[in-house]
Amino acid sequence: MKLNGFMWWIDRWRKSTAYTDMTLEQQGAYRNLLDECVLRGGPIPDDDRILGKACGDPKRWPKIRSVLLKRFTLGPDGYRNETLDVILRDTAKRREKMATWRSTRT
Repeated sequence: MKLNGFMWWIDRWRKSTAYTDMTLEQQGAYRNLLDECVLRGGPIPDDDRILGKACGDPKRWPKIRSVLLKRFTLGPDGYRNETLDVILRDTAKRREKMATWRSTRT
C-alpha cells in the first residue's frame, strides 16, 4: 500500500494571510485543495465538480470558491499554488539528495 505524506510547515502557515484572513471553513477547504495538489503532484483541473469535491464540500464550494481561488493561479494545466509549487520542488530535491546519499551508504 502506498501512503502519501507531506511536510506541513506550521510556522509558515500561521504567519500566512491564508491563516489570518480566512474563516475556519475557508481554511479547511483551502488545505484540502492543497492536499489535492500534492496528491496530483501539481495543479488541480479547472473543473468546478472536481474542485468542489476536493475542497471537501461540493455544496459549499460555490460560496467559498472566489476566496479560495484567489490563492491559486490558473494556467493551461489547471490551478496551481505558487508557494506549494516551491515546496514540492524543494521536497523533490531533498528526496533525490537523500536517495543519492542512501545509495552511497550501501
